[in-house]
Order: sequence, then structure tokens, then C-alpha cells
Amino acid sequence: MAGTIVGLTGACASQEVPTGGPQDLRPPVVVRTDPDTFGALENLGDQVTFHFDERVSERAAGGDLEDAVSVSPSTGDIQVRHGRSSISVEIEGGFQAGLVYRVTLLPVLSDLFGNQLRDPFELVFSTGGETSPTTLAGEVWDRITGQGREGVIVRAVGEDSLVHVARTDANGIFAFRYLPSGTFVLTAFEDLDRDGDVGPIEVQGSIEAQIEALDTLLVDISVLAPDTTPAIATSAEVLDSVTIFVEFDDFLDPEVSVDQIGLIITQPGGSAPAITRLFHEHQYRDFVELTNDSLARIDSLEAVDQEASGGDTLASDSLPQDSLATAGVGTSTPSLATREGPPSLPGGTQASPPGRLLPGRRVVGQLDLPVEAGVEYQVTTSFVVNMNGIMGGGGEAMFIVESLVPDTVDVEPDPSAIQPDTALSR
Repeated sequence: MAGTIVGLTGACASQEVPTGGPQDLRPPVVVRTDPDTFGALENLGDQVTFHFDERVSERAAGGDLEDAVSVSPSTGDIQVRHGRSSISVEIEGGFQAGLVYRVTLLPVLSDLFGNQLRDPFELVFSTGGETSPTTLAGEVWDRITGQGREGVIVRAVGEDSLVHVARTDANGIFAFRYLPSGTFVLTAFEDLDRDGDVGPIEVQGSIEAQIEALDTLLVDISVLAPDTTPAIATSAEVLDSVTIFVEFDDFLDPEVSVDQIGLIITQPGGSAPAITRLFHEHQYRDFVELTNDSLARIDSLEAVDQEASGGDTLASDSLPQDSLATAGVGTSTPSLATREGPPSLPGGTQASPPGRLLPGRRVVGQLDLPVEAGVEYQVTTSFVVNMNGIMGGGGEAMFIVESLVPDTVDVEPDPSAIQPDTALSR
């Protein structure tokens, strides 16, 4: 049974903050430990003690003293004793023989003025095990945002079934030191109920890693909230006359080929366009960027030599017709007009950090024929896989194009120029 046992000051109902003298802005500093760093704990029933240069608070920020201490491997419930200027830690039933322990003071411990430890303080000692200088570290990051997750518990379970424990810092970084050689299953989870176990609704992720003596191994663990329901289509909208997108109620797995998704457009009163190309959000974002860059290069080259763009791989005949509707319109030199690239998604899309592919809720489709104004279309999707690998997603959504209006360009009109094609206005 874990619980804070208050010693030496046990009769005090509350702590008094010292008065008088200069204001203390300095956090407490560990000046000595029992046993020493890399020392041996001879009596397994003994406690481990941290001595400070000043009095420390009986409570940790956001919880009890147990919340300020982490013991790895976890071999029993932690008991913490508070002294005037010390913190003592013991394990119920005693420490186990033949192991290397890490006892970490987390930066939630403070002095009587509320000054918290700036960084974790770690004590490594042996109960008979060999101290092997290994390091297994990395970042726990959110699979949706790509950012590091703070305060996540990371458990490393080896072949001996011992549970080693670490916690991520403000940037999502964790570290295990002096692990024995072997293969470990690393599980990161947000311990919302503070029971030390992975809960069914808690953000979590897991990987396997192998470490040998003297190794320094860096790994990343992505975490995601569990889910058991498939992604369902919620809406469909047009971007222009030959581009639509479908939005779902869940994030889709960007690493599952978009070609596996079924997407069919129907129109009860007649024929409907077919999908010629389908994109995940990140793929469409890249497509828009690359296409606009290529068009800008073509325009730049034509300004010098109108024949210089003939060999570009993204010439006008390789893009959907509506995307180039205004190219060359409204100027006496059509090839010098600003070309219109493919339309961007409303609201933009989140750029993925380097080396991390972030998911989106939408897929974008290019059509072989323009949609018609005033006509209601139905989009049917199938074989959609969400971020948790749940298959069987899809569903139906409707869209209608309210009107078609001419495109415009910011140049003086030329009566002799060809009139522009039409694009969509919703």
C-alpha cells in the first residue's frame, strides 16, 4: 500500500513559509544521496535518501510526494518519507537483489517558497546487479499533431518481465539508462486515471527495441487514442468544376494507399463524371505546391522566351481543364498570362514535420468531366481505413453546384481574346 509517511514534522497540520530576509527564487539542490551514485545498497530493506540544501515541501506540485518520485524497475509500491531537508524512498517489501535501480526525483518537488526543481534528478545504485552503461531514449509524439507529448509514462518490459519506467519531459523526451542487454517492449501511455496501467481509452502506443551493452539507442514512439469505429463520410464539396473532396468523421491512415478507397459519383437523372485521380490530404497539398511551382517556372521562362516552356512536364494538357481556365485570357500575349493552378482545400492542411506523415480527414478527387450546375450528385465511398487500422469505413454524401460564373484575371480585358471557361461558385 502506497502512501506518504510524514516523519519528523508529523505533528504539523500545515507548513509555514519562512518570513523575513531576501526573497528566495532558487530551487532546492540535492547535496548528498544515500547510497552514493553507482553505490551499492547492502540492506535491501533500507530506504534511499536525498538530502537538500534547504527545507523541502511536504507536497509535490499537483499531487503527493509519490507523484514526485519514480523508481525503475518497478518492483513494489513506493513509500515516501519527508524530512526537514530530505526525501526518503523505500519499496514495500524491500528492494530486490541483483538489480540496478534508478530513483528519479521529478521536477514537481519544491521548497517552501514554491521553487520547483528545474530538471529531474536521477540516482543509480545497485543491489547486486551489474551496472551496464546503456541508454535507450527517444520521443513520444502525437500521431495526429506530430508534436511531443509531455507527462506520458513509458514502460520498458524485458525478457525477465521486470517493468522499467520513465516519463516524458515538456518536449516528449524520455530516457532509460543502465538497462540490461536484451529486447524490450516499450509502451507509452497517458495515465489519466493514475493507476500505472494502460487504460482502454488512454492515448497509447508501443514499439519493440533491442539494446546491447554500451549501446545508445534512439527510438520514437507515436501515440494515438484508441478507437473501435470505422471512419464515416460526413460531407462532399466541390473545389472547382473538376475537383471534389469528401470529408470523414475520423482521421484516415495516410500510409494506406488511397487507391484502395472506393469512390463513385452518381446522378439519378443522368450520367455523372468519374474519378480519374484520388489524393490523401497530404498528397493533394504536395500536388498543388508542385504544380504551382512548375507553372510559375513556365511563366518566368516564357517572359524571356515564349518557346522555352515547351518541354515542361506539367504543361497545360496534363492538368484538369478547369485548372487552366484563365491561362492566356485577357491579354494580347496569352502565353504570358498567369496560369491558375489546382484549387487549394478550404482551411488549409497541416504540414507534416520532417520524417512524420500526419493524417487528414479528407480525400480529394479529380474528375474526367465537369459537374453541372443545379444538379445533385451522390458520392459513395468504401474500403476506408482510419488511423487505428479500423477497416470498413465509408458512406454516402451529397453535393450540388449552385451556379457557374466566369473566371476573372487582374488584367485589362482584350476584346479579341478568347472568353474564359467557367469555374464553380458555391
